[in-house]
Amino acid sequence: MREKDISMKIKDVVDYMLQELEKNGVLHQKGLVLIIKEKFGDQFVFTNSHGTLSIDRKVIREFNKVKSKDVLWNKESYCWI
Repeated sequence: MREKDISMKIKDVVDYMLQELEKNGVLHQKGLVLIIKEKFGDQFVFTNSHGTLSIDRKVIREFNKVKSKDVLWNKESYCWI
């Protein structure tokens, strides 16, 4: 996949995340990672050192750049609020 294609796809994933956050007021990583994998593809998720599926760091970095400063990561619940 070309770099521009990947960048557009990352933007698509981030846009989806922002829409879901606005719609629901919370964004749980556990369910979200499965939706991202199914909807956008394996290249946007990875298996971390604990053996669990996680959102790719490139997606997280881009999400953090564009999300509101009021949106915070809750470590205990593994979600953005």
